[in-house]
Amino acid sequence: MPSGLVASRGRERARRQLVVSRPVEIPSGKFETLETPTDAELVRRAAVGGEGARAVETELCRRFAPRVRLYGLRHLRDQDRARDLVQAVLLVLLEAVRAARIEEPEHVDRFVLGACRNIVARIREGEARAIPVDPADLEVPGLMPTLERLDTPALLRCLVKLDVRSRMVVHMCFHDDATADEIGTHLGTTAGNVRVLRHRAIAQLRHCLDRGQEVEA
Repeated sequence: MPSGLVASRGRERARRQLVVSRPVEIPSGKFETLETPTDAELVRRAAVGGEGARAVETELCRRFAPRVRLYGLRHLRDQDRARDLVQAVLLVLLEAVRAARIEEPEHVDRFVLGACRNIVARIREGEARAIPVDPADLEVPGLMPTLERLDTPALLRCLVKLDVRSRMVVHMCFHDDATADEIGTHLGTTAGNVRVLRHRAIAQLRHCLDRGQEVEA
């Protein structure tokens, strides 16, 4: 065999051995994607915030939503109420994660379970209050408060002395039975500001009626 061919084969064999024996380096960022983070790791990452926090929160919701839904179906026995439970529990979870209020991320599942229990209890409590009572079981005279005679002319005099905005809020609230949102849309303000205006107007009217004084504009 020619010496040139032997030397060429020797160099090829040495190159193959070098390639096989050389360690393959994987960038740290790529390596992290090969492992699925635990629930606790997701909680810690979401608490830090910054870039990627939204994706982490989405993953937390994706993991816990089916568990919460099953809990709701088991204890509430209704599809719609189970969906409401999922939304309420995930909102509590995200708020706690963002505020770093979960002291033991390893037990985030216990936190979610506790939130499920508390919210289901509130739902059941609200339903119990909504159950109608037989009128025969009500002691109507004992439940009816003693009403004082209202001085309608005095109330009208006090109402006229309110500023236009406050008077309109009182009228729409107690005469039209409008909500704060509806009144706010009509007046071009927020529902919160409507509640403030209503509270102040009622206080002025009460002061006027109690003391027999006119409301100060």
